[in-house]
Amino acid sequence: MGKYNYTDREKDFNKVLKMNQNESFSLEKQCSSRIYKLDEHINSSEALLKSLGYALPNKSVIKKEQKLSSKIQEIKSYDDLVKKANAEIHNDVELEDLLSEKEFQEAYKRLDAIHDEFSHKTGIVNKTDLIFLGIATALQTVKSLLFGRVAGKFDYGNSFNPDARLAHNDKSIEKEHRRANDGFKEKHENNGHGYWMYILYQTPPYDITKGSPSINRNMEGGYHRIHTLGHDPILGWIFGTANILTDTITFEDFKSNRVIRNPKMMITPESVPLAKLFGESFEMCKADSLNLPAAIFAEGCHLKSDEFTKLGLPVPILEAINTDFASKLYKSNYDALCFSRDLKIIGASAGISIFIDMIIGLVHGLFNKEKINKDLYEVRTRKILLISNSIASTSNIIQTLITDNPKNLDIGGLLVSLSHLFMDLRFISRIKEEFIKQELNKDLIKELERLDSI
Repeated sequence: MGKYNYTDREKDFNKVLKMNQNESFSLEKQCSSRIYKLDEHINSSEALLKSLGYALPNKSVIKKEQKLSSKIQEIKSYDDLVKKANAEIHNDVELEDLLSEKEFQEAYKRLDAIHDEFSHKTGIVNKTDLIFLGIATALQTVKSLLFGRVAGKFDYGNSFNPDARLAHNDKSIEKEHRRANDGFKEKHENNGHGYWMYILYQTPPYDITKGSPSINRNMEGGYHRIHTLGHDPILGWIFGTANILTDTITFEDFKSNRVIRNPKMMITPESVPLAKLFGESFEMCKADSLNLPAAIFAEGCHLKSDEFTKLGLPVPILEAINTDFASKLYKSNYDALCFSRDLKIIGASAGISIFIDMIIGLVHGLFNKEKINKDLYEVRTRKILLISNSIASTSNIIQTLITDNPKNLDIGGLLVSLSHLFMDLRFISRIKEEFIKQELNKDLIKELERLDSI
């Protein structure tokens, strides 16, 4: 067993090479045997001519036209060639069966030479590239180091002030909620009365906590929003809508229970599997075409009414991933609005990093004075961007650790650096692979031309 692993296609290719090698050796033996016999006849003929006193002609002035004619079996496609090779060669063929140790060493030397040539053509060693690298690094580093100070002016990472929010039962919220419901009802009441009207005005089932002790759930009273997926700003559009349609409540661990409204509204021990939850939701949608629009509208109104209250809404999806951390954030007055604000700041930071990269990349592209291959020159550009972003992000991480202030961490710039790390390295690897193939193809063409000349 050799040191290389082969795909099925490569195994077939090795067999084709081995078959051609065997045929070449066979042809060489036949030619050598015939040439030896011809030399014997020529030598005996020359000896006979000399014994008869004839002078031999000068071989250098004899014009000869040699023709090698043989019947060659035409193979129409590579697949036919593979079939022929598999028919003749039954065992797997490895490179060690085709090449000698000396040939291996020569191949490795040629590969190293191609690697060196690629590095030379794409290396950041000339004055122009180094200047661009310095400028890009300076811009990205200054931007990342100033991030904490600038972002702090926009309350980045800060919690909200509950005193600036409304109570969950504030009259203005209830009034706006009812006004929205009445508007939906007036718009669709021509379609007839149905269960969808109850959906609009009744309390959402995931807004109740009574009965939770009987199922061993601690919903923490006013903090129940962190424990119900109906209050999640993203997941709520799926699970909250389904809960409204089916009178169920889905908790942060994706388990659901039935909710009853009479004689009083409470959570029951009846478990509702997810498959049953969505199955019942589908049946409710089929029962009346307005049930689903009404449920979605009710979910949206409820999220909107809770959004600006003293407790707000939890950070999206986090409660389903890490309930303890989500609860800690929520109880420290860091809610979905705070998260949305910080996301915008992170997005703006990432946008600035991308803008700097775009300017550096575009201007650097204008300095291709050597007129080298476009892809090879782009490799140099991407190396500049990759190195500059990596240095900037590293500096920002060090600054964050020294100051022990996580708010200084430029997450947007870090994400851009990570994208460069994955995308640029993949691009460079692809261009390098193509370059190696092109150089090997050049070698193959030269060898074929040499054979044609012979």
